[in-house]
Amino acid sequence: MKQLLCVSILLILATAPIRAADYVVEEMREEGTPNLPFSIARVEPFPGGLRLFLSTNDIVAVASLVSSGALQGQLSDNVAEIETIVPLSLGKAVWCAQDSAPLYLGYEDSLPACSDTAQPPERVEFFLVAPVSLGPGRDLALGKDPDYLWLIEER
Repeated sequence: MKQLLCVSILLILATAPIRAADYVVEEMREEGTPNLPFSIARVEPFPGGLRLFLSTNDIVAVASLVSSGALQGQLSDNVAEIETIVPLSLGKAVWCAQDSAPLYLGYEDSLPACSDTAQPPERVEFFLVAPVSLGPGRDLALGKDPDYLWLIEER
């Protein structure tokens, strides 16, 4: 992935960085690559890592990228000069009511019945799980070599 980052810098189109709470997300893609399969709408830390909430029109295509291993993650500690491969998984957050707390499920888990009458959830959002924590000198890169890359840093 480090090689991807170095090579891609010369060949990419970078969008303006996205502010996602306490994180900055930069989307980059190689010139000529069609639209990105998703954007990262927001980043939320949790005790086991980060949830990267997605904006996409084709969650099945994203699930295919994750399950096939085509979408890869890498944690870089730029101070210690250590790079670590990060396993990614796909999940969904389910809100039974707009003001309720979300229920976090795996991508393939069934949606819960939200009332005695089995009403569908009010809202469902999909996210990638990255079991990492960021901080000074640490960033997370997600990408499909050599087409596109997301770089996530803590502010």
